[in-house]
Amino acid sequence: MRHLVTVTLRRAAAASACRPPVPPQRTDRLRDLTLRGTSAGRVHVFTAVVRAVDARGTAATDEHFAADADRERALLGCADVLFTSRSRPLGAARRWLTDVTGAHPGCRLAAAPLAEGGWAILGDAGRQAVVLAPRVPGDQPLLASCLHTWLVAGHDVRSLQDIRVVQGAYGSGSSW
Repeated sequence: MRHLVTVTLRRAAAASACRPPVPPQRTDRLRDLTLRGTSAGRVHVFTAVVRAVDARGTAATDEHFAADADRERALLGCADVLFTSRSRPLGAARRWLTDVTGAHPGCRLAAAPLAEGGWAILGDAGRQAVVLAPRVPGDQPLLASCLHTWLVAGHDVRSLQDIRVVQGAYGSGSSW
């Protein structure tokens, strides 16, 4: 299914930086996700919302097209963000990231969950994959969209020292 993802990135207020994470309650498929990341001693909050491509929404920091490379092969050439829903060992994930970004140069960021925990991220073709987000489960593909917004805002994925789920919501309907 085609998905347009809207991500808002803002600096966290001091109170929200200390709030403990609330694990998402699963009902069906992930519809939105809030993550908290730390970079250079500052806390940032990412909020991602999945909508159907033809839905109308409000303005946001970043709006992009994301596709699951395992399920949406026909759409890979159009996607700004590619992710895989299948966990892989680190070496296999790095090969997958290199292959998928090489085959789809329009992709700005690709992400693969790791079998050993965390995610392998490739933010620019020709660079090495970054391993991060050990606290973000492999079934949270909106992480890739949040990291895309981080890149669009002018940051480097390597600058995130920590990123974790604060809140996630699941809902019915066609999604990942």
